Amino acid sequence: MTFVIGVAFLFLGLTLAFIFTRLLPGDPVLAYLPPSYTPAQYEAMRQYLGFDKPIFIQYLRYIGDMFTGNWGLSSSISKGQPVGDLIGPRFSRTIEILALPLIIAANIGYLFGRVSKRTERNWLKMGIQLLSAVCIAVPIFGFGMFLQYTLSYQVDLFPAIGFKTPGFPDPTFVTGFRILDSLITGRLDLALDTMLHYALPMIILTVLFSALITRVVSSKMTEDAYKKKTILSNSAKTSRIFGILIISLILIDVTFNLNSIGYLFIRAINQYDIFVTRGLTFIVIILFVIAIIVSNLTFSIVTLVKDKKGKFVEVEEFTEREPNTTIVIDLKNYSKKLVRSPLTIIGVVVVLIPIILSIFAELISGYSYTEAIGIYMGSWAPPSPDHLLGTGDFGRDVLARSLYGAGDALLFGIVAVFIGLVGGLTLGLLTRLHRVVRVIIMSFTLVFYVLPGILIVLFLIGVIGPLLELILITTGLLLIPSFTRIVANTEFRIVPIGKKILAYIPLFMGFSILFYESLGFLGFTSPLTIQLGADISDARLHLYDAPWASFWPGFMIFFITVSLFILHEGLAKHSR
Repeated sequence: MTFVIGVAFLFLGLTLAFIFTRLLPGDPVLAYLPPSYTPAQYEAMRQYLGFDKPIFIQYLRYIGDMFTGNWGLSSSISKGQPVGDLIGPRFSRTIEILALPLIIAANIGYLFGRVSKRTERNWLKMGIQLLSAVCIAVPIFGFGMFLQYTLSYQVDLFPAIGFKTPGFPDPTFVTGFRILDSLITGRLDLALDTMLHYALPMIILTVLFSALITRVVSSKMTEDAYKKKTILSNSAKTSRIFGILIISLILIDVTFNLNSIGYLFIRAINQYDIFVTRGLTFIVIILFVIAIIVSNLTFSIVTLVKDKKGKFVEVEEFTEREPNTTIVIDLKNYSKKLVRSPLTIIGVVVVLIPIILSIFAELISGYSYTEAIGIYMGSWAPPSPDHLLGTGDFGRDVLARSLYGAGDALLFGIVAVFIGLVGGLTLGLLTRLHRVVRVIIMSFTLVFYVLPGILIVLFLIGVIGPLLELILITTGLLLIPSFTRIVANTEFRIVPIGKKILAYIPLFMGFSILFYESLGFLGFTSPLTIQLGADISDARLHLYDAPWASFWPGFMIFFITVSLFILHEGLAKHSR
């Protein structure tokens, strides 16, 4: 079952990548032609590359090329350069950046996860849960720019950007990994220089991965945890974590100008470099399949060890059940728990703060929405009586844009969750019709996890354009599998299902908002929309002379998401 799922994911992912890259604008044939070419030369090259063949034959050739390493030539990023040569050093750099944070985070996350699950001290358990939620809620790009300002500009402890000091040579090629090659060839100065450049990205990734692993471990440490999960549910969880890892790499790459595969992927999509996009997607899919197989093998082994009978149900998922009481009694008991829950009350209060601020944005800031997107003199001006938090690009008031941007983020999160909830309720209720229908639907939801959500959105943006409606609908669709599994794996009664959905709405809203603002930071936004991530991106070049222009939008994103995550923690505690 484990390898069947892995192979299915592999070919499904390659098929989706083939379809998406075929829809991208641009002509890959031009990568093989000189600047001046004749129609006859173009047609001959088109036939040589097989683009004149039926689509199914093109697909078979594409599969063969991916596995044989014949990835083609770059058509726009570095015209005529083999894709493998373009990706190779960037992939090695990515592995170097990832390796140490993953090793450290695995130990920290496992330790904190075990403590969180086994301790009888509620304050300690709550503290670990809140700390992990806060670490996940911090936008990576905002955290990165904060470290650049404090540890690079103010303290001058680490380099702010790049993977090496300009002018430093590359070490003699041995393994392809810069640090390792520097050590092998005796160039300790080059190794130290690279490690200093990697320091800030590694700090951020270590914090994020530690928080994620803490939550994963703490949710698995119960005595019967593995009996409540299956290969399919484990694959879904692994896929979600892998998706977070991919978007984290892209954001880290762009924030620190590391020039690894994350930034290369963004360039490939923006410049319609089809062969580079295919090569990068193939690498991501291979890594994803390896992660799925390793995770499921580990899951299967642990499950068999924990199950005394040695039996393991791989497909049919566990349904949580509660004492069978009336709806009135269920609601009464649930309401009492919420009223007595400090975490839930705190969550509700802090969530209301950004909502109220966004509703009264004009009254608080003194600027209307139209004025907040206007063009004025005095760009990047410091705080003053007229602009309490200073100004950003085009002299726009930072306070006004932070407040209006909060409303934009909250509205996006609400609509995206609504789309996912409607789809999830529909599919989740259909799973009740028959066991076969349930297996089909639950298996189908895994299709959404084959390509990380960020890649799907980037592909669609490359084909259609950075339309807000496209990003919103796609984000909502990506939430459908999660809502489907919640509904399908909860007892078929109104109150139990309602409690589960209510608990996860804030969580999914928070992740949707982080996803939306991350896309804005990467440049996929509308000039008529006040998007906090886009404002932070615009302020990157003025981090040192106008830090307020990036700090306050970043703080607003953090405050919104952490308040939603706290509310989720409180509601989830009483959802069973």
